[in-house]
Amino acid sequence: MSVNTNPFANYTLSIATQYQETKKGLQEAQKKPARKLYRTMDAMLQECVFLGATRFGTNYIA
Repeated sequence: MSVNTNPFANYTLSIATQYQETKKGLQEAQKKPARKLYRTMDAMLQECVFLGATRFGTNYIA
């Protein structure tokens, strides 16, 4: 049987656990959302008329 004589073991373990949780949370937050796909021009225009300008350029006319 090994007895843990380090009084800071629980403290260190708690910090390491919080670090891992924070690291995972930051990685999840940095993921980009999935890009929305439109099958037809009408489907895109139903959502927003200005969406075409951001997708096809500033010369896009709805």
